[in-house]
Amino acid sequence: MLKLLMVDDEKWVRDRFSERIPWSDAGFAFIGAASGAEEAIKMIERETPHLLLTDITMPGMSGLELAAYVRKRWPRIRIIILTAYSEFEYARQAIELGVDNYLIKLAQTPDIILGICRKAADEIEQEMDVDQKLELQLQLGREKEWARKRQWTERLLEENGSANGHSMPLAWFEGMDGYLAGLTLGWSMPGSLEQAASSEDELAQLQRHIGELLEKRLNPHKIGAGSTLVVLPIKQRRLCILIGSKQPLNTLHLNQLAIMVLEELKAFNDTLRCFIHVGPVLEVGKQPLLAKQVADRMIEGLDGLASYFYKPESAIVSKNAIAFRRLDPELSRERIAAVVKALQRENLEAYQESVSMMTKLSDPFINPADLLRLTRQMFNRELVNLPESVITRISGIERLETWTDYCSWWTETNQAIHEWLSKRLHPPAAVRKEIQWMCRYIHEHYKEDVQVSELAKLVQLHPSYAGQMFKQEVGENFSEYMNRVRMEKASELLERTTMKIYEVSGAVGISDYRYFCKLFKSYTGFTPTQYKNKQV
Repeated sequence: MLKLLMVDDEKWVRDRFSERIPWSDAGFAFIGAASGAEEAIKMIERETPHLLLTDITMPGMSGLELAAYVRKRWPRIRIIILTAYSEFEYARQAIELGVDNYLIKLAQTPDIILGICRKAADEIEQEMDVDQKLELQLQLGREKEWARKRQWTERLLEENGSANGHSMPLAWFEGMDGYLAGLTLGWSMPGSLEQAASSEDELAQLQRHIGELLEKRLNPHKIGAGSTLVVLPIKQRRLCILIGSKQPLNTLHLNQLAIMVLEELKAFNDTLRCFIHVGPVLEVGKQPLLAKQVADRMIEGLDGLASYFYKPESAIVSKNAIAFRRLDPELSRERIAAVVKALQRENLEAYQESVSMMTKLSDPFINPADLLRLTRQMFNRELVNLPESVITRISGIERLETWTDYCSWWTETNQAIHEWLSKRLHPPAAVRKEIQWMCRYIHEHYKEDVQVSELAKLVQLHPSYAGQMFKQEVGENFSEYMNRVRMEKASELLERTTMKIYEVSGAVGISDYRYFCKLFKSYTGFTPTQYKNKQV
């Protein structure tokens, strides 16, 4: 499949093009999105794309300067300019540089963009010679085979190794009899969470490149005569390297192989932080390898790599893994409910108290997978209207590979939460006085049937303009803000009084009991009855 790289300094544009456009429909594999020209050049040096989509106005080197550089150094790369500018001068310069198209990015639908890229794909393939087309077909075959491996390992882990024998792809494990060992490789992305944020396609591409590199470099001469090797993808940033050998495998040899793998990865990309678990040797005899045996090696390797989370002193993780504690489901629900409740009520003190235990080490250690899952569930976007600064950080939780990274994540996230809540509870002077008056009026009259026209009259603005200003300044529209205030008051009444649910409904200004129950659950995740009975 042909390869496509895009360049744009705006994150939301990169996200839109990387996640919302099915590039495979145009015959392309999306290999990455760079935030600037310098980063794009480094990515091209690692993997040359067939098509480059680039914005024009970017910090440092502009898109036109990047196009000129690429045209000179990699003349076979096709270039399409994607920009928000329609001025003739930009278009003229692009034409002079020999770019293949010039598009106003916000004016084009995904179908139009795909159509233009599909035309570029046809032109690229027509210009290819026989050897290039053959290499492209071979590469496409390798990509399909890798996708098959990913699907098989995911299903195998989901079924905990109970995949039926007919699904065992024996061709991958041919010659793996005698002794079996597993090396499980993991890596983390460099930089902050925001800088390291990549789409699933980009992460999958990196994983495949690493897997292909190891399959190529770890030949029988290096791993030992009579040995075979297969690399299997696990999740997004893990690889299981299975080694079969006719002769017994010893720990010293496996450690040497682990060092070799780390050296290969450092030479491939020295910005990645890599670590590897060396598993024990299993004697399998002459019987065909079973799916359960492969699954056990993968699970054992993942459990072993988890030790690196708390003890990252060495890149080679011992086969003696840490015994982790699994989180109690009931305790997890209580912790999640406490954080959600504090955020919904915008109670900074309660929030800080509810998350204070998350960065205190326990004995024994909590399983990292459980810890990260619990952390993610505390910030449920369906229950709490979180700011973008926090949402961005939540998307990077799964990329935390050490306890130090995890604690740093909490420090920065708590700071973002503090700034967000402080701004909402104490609007800065920059927030217009009209908005402050409107918010104060809602808090004082939430029991009444307040309309936006009433608020607009209060601040002497046109109703439509008042509504737009409220949304812009507060971050949610009038009705959303009104409902949130009512649900916060309802939560307090259910928790602190003996009022019946229908009485609480009326007390917060909602006469329709059923609507109140539906609204309460949408804001808290629980019915009023569950909340009142402390079943949260």
